[in-house]
Amino acid sequence: MLTRHILQLALVTVGLAACRNDAGQDGRSPPPAPASTDKDTQSDAQGLYTVELSLPALPAHADPLHEAIGRFVARQKQAFLAGLDAPGAREQARQMPWDLDLGIAVASRTDRFINVQVDGSSFTGGAHPMPILDSFTYDTQARRMVSLGDLFTDPHAAERVFAAEARRQLIGALDDDDDPLASDMRQIDLGTEPGKDHYRVFSLLTGPDDKVHGLTFIFSPDQVAAYAAGPQAIDVPSEAFLALLKPEYREAFR
Repeated sequence: MLTRHILQLALVTVGLAACRNDAGQDGRSPPPAPASTDKDTQSDAQGLYTVELSLPALPAHADPLHEAIGRFVARQKQAFLAGLDAPGAREQARQMPWDLDLGIAVASRTDRFINVQVDGSSFTGGAHPMPILDSFTYDTQARRMVSLGDLFTDPHAAERVFAAEARRQLIGALDDDDDPLASDMRQIDLGTEPGKDHYRVFSLLTGPDDKVHGLTFIFSPDQVAAYAAGPQAIDVPSEAFLALLKPEYREAFR
């Protein structure tokens, strides 16, 4: 099913990442820490910028996931702050302060995976904030991060399946009687082309059995539709790609 306009991901922020929920002396894990937002405002430099960051609580054993999120946040902050060194940037920021907003939260959990989504933006004085969309998927059994390609014996064949389904849904939305998608065939074809890193950002469709029932792919604004249409998302049910999964992951999907 196609998700239209500004995508409001169903993200449940369950606490601060630094709170690793280590077991206490009685062997029981403490309850998750409450949701937390960290705000860094450079007020001593005439309010040049604001950085707002929310992070989820994660299991203590998920060190690779903690580390991947930490590296991502560090890169985003570094790139954001480096922009202030450009000629005229600080003067511009004094007139219209910059803002980096990173909302990072657990989107889904199954008996095999934890999927974390990034829904943020960066404003550096342009016409509008630039969206920041990303995702992280952690294999709780192998205790390692997995990319989309890691799930499949033939990642290129899997992307061809995703592209066919994405195009079917997006092209169908062009003729929506009530709210047609602001796009065209060429933009959809280019934005869904396999082998171009177009399917990097994804979340998991889950069921009551703690299995993965499909994948949701999230496209940035201006990738498959006009910028004003916002991010777009398409759902691909598991049956479309089950045969392409690596043997070690087939039990994780339904």
